[in-house]
Amino acid sequence: MTTTEFPRVTAEPAAEAARSRWNWPVVLLSLLAAAPVVSMIVEVVRSPRLNFLDYWSVLSLASYPTGQYHLAGLFVVYNQHPVVVAGTLFWLDAKFFGGSNHALGALVVVLSLIVVAAMASMLPRRLSPTVRAAALAGFTLLVFSAGNLENFAEGMSGTHWLSGLAPAIVAVALAHRGRTVPALVLGVIACLGHGAAFPVWAALALIPWLRGDRRWKIIAPIVIAVLGLVGAAIAYTTLPGSSSIPPPTLTLDRILAVTSGVVGQLWSSQVPDIAMLAGTLTIILLVTAIALVVAARVRPRDAEPQAVEAAGWTGFAVHALLAAIMIAVSRSGVADNIGESGRYALLSGLAMCALLALGVILWRRLAVLPAVVLAVSIGLVTYTLGSGQATNVRNQYPNQAVLAVAMQLDAKNVMLSLRTKDSVLPAVKGLGAYPFTSDFTLGCGGPELGAKLDVATAPQLVPGTGNAPSGGYVESGKVTGDTMLSGWAVVDGKSADCVLVVDDHDNVVGGGYVGLPRPDVAAAMHTTVTGTGWHAVAAPNATNPQVVVMSGGKAYRLPVAPKQ
Repeated sequence: MTTTEFPRVTAEPAAEAARSRWNWPVVLLSLLAAAPVVSMIVEVVRSPRLNFLDYWSVLSLASYPTGQYHLAGLFVVYNQHPVVVAGTLFWLDAKFFGGSNHALGALVVVLSLIVVAAMASMLPRRLSPTVRAAALAGFTLLVFSAGNLENFAEGMSGTHWLSGLAPAIVAVALAHRGRTVPALVLGVIACLGHGAAFPVWAALALIPWLRGDRRWKIIAPIVIAVLGLVGAAIAYTTLPGSSSIPPPTLTLDRILAVTSGVVGQLWSSQVPDIAMLAGTLTIILLVTAIALVVAARVRPRDAEPQAVEAAGWTGFAVHALLAAIMIAVSRSGVADNIGESGRYALLSGLAMCALLALGVILWRRLAVLPAVVLAVSIGLVTYTLGSGQATNVRNQYPNQAVLAVAMQLDAKNVMLSLRTKDSVLPAVKGLGAYPFTSDFTLGCGGPELGAKLDVATAPQLVPGTGNAPSGGYVESGKVTGDTMLSGWAVVDGKSADCVLVVDDHDNVVGGGYVGLPRPDVAAAMHTTVTGTGWHAVAAPNATNPQVVVMSGGKAYRLPVAPKQ
């Protein structure tokens, strides 16, 4: 008698197979790629609600005094750039989001993700999933770098840059896949957004040549570029301008210094020589990579596939380098180290993304582990080096609270000192944008502008009195309206909750921001609290104003510091 045995079936092999489907290196690298994005979203939320700098000037171009949209006003040359797209976005932000810096910051995050997705789409499929995930992590660490915080936390800056660069980069990605017509359309849109998008035409002509596409795909971008140059020349000579930039200093050393500074900005915003050195090395490597791809294109047919798979990234690299050169030519009259300005960090990150991608694509013998280490190391080192620049950006936040109060009070001198013209106020009021919204507050949890606050019996803080360290001064001199007031205050060893300005009729006529770092005060008062500094502003017509800080719901008057 024959007995047939059937194998025992258990759930363990199936479970093991399911586990094996998880590519843990890819999962971990994907989490690393998400980390800087999440961090930047947090930074956007923490940034001031009030918009910065050029937002107000461009908004005044995009709006009639009543707040209605004024498209014709955007056809100007603003700091040598078009603002049609950015100005429209600023107006939409004011109209539908109350002029929120957070809304523009969120838009910059979305546009940056589109840029990263466009770059990732140009990575060859022959690369392993692990290498592609490592490259993606490198891209996000570079684009969402701490050194690029200015373009996210000051949403108007990133919105202007990406209104041109985002469609340009998507156009490059489309051309990389042979989709020339939509790429040309996006190229035109990009050139209405920002001047740094104009070199996209060189990229859109180079890519189809590297791919071996039809001749019209090469010629069309060149024709559009020539027409664009003619249009730009007409615009510069006929359209009104708003630029106060010094004339360029067209010397080779100055142009090279600014170009290398722009490309290497993310490597150092504190020491210009380091940024220039890093930028010079990056430029040399990019030019070498471009030359290798072009050489592959003109070789016999068996070398052409290398040029085809690197076509998009080669065009991308050419675009980044030409944009840096354009900035150098136009800004060379300012200073050698103008390239280290935080607003250029985005272009620096894009140039390094191009170098990273071309290195992985062209270095065919590069094993998976070295490729991953290379991509992650470049991204992490660059991200870490941006901490100093990020700190500089965060230090600008307090003045936005003072500017909001100054706008409410029509304090023109303080507005001008914070680089905002009062001529924008009618449009802001007409749009009902912040700070002219119902939720505007001085942050005291009670007293607001125009309210009554009896301070006749409020104690005056004098350093060294009381059982606990308390004290404070107005250090900016006599308290007057429409001037930047500053000083410090400590109440029972703690920083104040808020700062107000009260006139001789007990009316709250000003306010500002508390929490500025004052380590000198902490040392003198023997306290560990360092955020004891404040800035404030009072109404222009305030009579006999005095500065008051609030702590625990109680008011404390501050004396003017005696002259030394």
